[in-house]
Amino acid sequence: MKAITTYNISKLSNIFALTDRRDDFLFIGEENYTPSTEEPFRTDTYAIAFLKQGQLSVTAGLNTGVVTGPSLLTFGPYIIRSIHKVENNPRLDLIFFKESFFLENQSDIFYLLKYSFFDNEDSHIIPLSPEQLKRFSAIYDLLRATMHEGHPHRDNIVRSYLNILLCETDLAAAPLKEANPGNTSSTHPLLANFKTLLTKEVLQQHSVRFYASRLNVTPKYLSELIKEQTGRTAGEWIDQTLVLEAKVLLQRKDLTIAQISDLLHFSDQSVFGKFFKVNTGMSPLNYRNSLT
Repeated sequence: MKAITTYNISKLSNIFALTDRRDDFLFIGEENYTPSTEEPFRTDTYAIAFLKQGQLSVTAGLNTGVVTGPSLLTFGPYIIRSIHKVENNPRLDLIFFKESFFLENQSDIFYLLKYSFFDNEDSHIIPLSPEQLKRFSAIYDLLRATMHEGHPHRDNIVRSYLNILLCETDLAAAPLKEANPGNTSSTHPLLANFKTLLTKEVLQQHSVRFYASRLNVTPKYLSELIKEQTGRTAGEWIDQTLVLEAKVLLQRKDLTIAQISDLLHFSDQSVFGKFFKVNTGMSPLNYRNSLT
């Protein structure tokens, strides 16, 4: 019995059988890309995928859709996802990178927080126009060439291209923000740090007090700020994150409800069932049966 797998860059290198092993960033060209699992998973990295051609079925959280190239797919750390091809031979380049790698030469440690397309609740699919297809093809070709050349200043060059990639992605995502202005996420550092900590710790930690302590604020201050920023209290964020985790796990028929209760660190199956029903209006079993 296991929870949703979290991959670091070393594990991702193994999945794609890459010999250039690092622990801070990973470039996967279309020549190495083969969707290999439909099981939900996470990574501890940021990722931007460039689907040049073909189709993929993508799940982020509980939202599933077919993505047709040319498009970008963006993911922040610890977002639950699954990806598999709809047709043979989708053409896709992909880069994973750790926050610490990108920020190494940045004076603004909150730089990545301004990009809402990495947020848990934002759109992760950005369609591209023919002109944008050319621009992103050029950026990913430069990344590919840098990786293959073994340049002595490779890391700094990759950081520069990543910065360009982020700026161009933000521009490409602008029409989505204009169409859905209510979905624009706040970039308050405490909110961002709370979300990151929540996705890492929610399986074991269900109390506002724990998160407030780790973030060096009082539970009251944390909850009030989160409510001001998002319309939901910290406790509501914790509950909804647990519900999402539970719903994803309930889709796995190899896990019993008792096992899921244990994975989510509820004291027993009855407590888990009551929690799930309060937050969804149905029991875990009824939710599982509704999926068939």
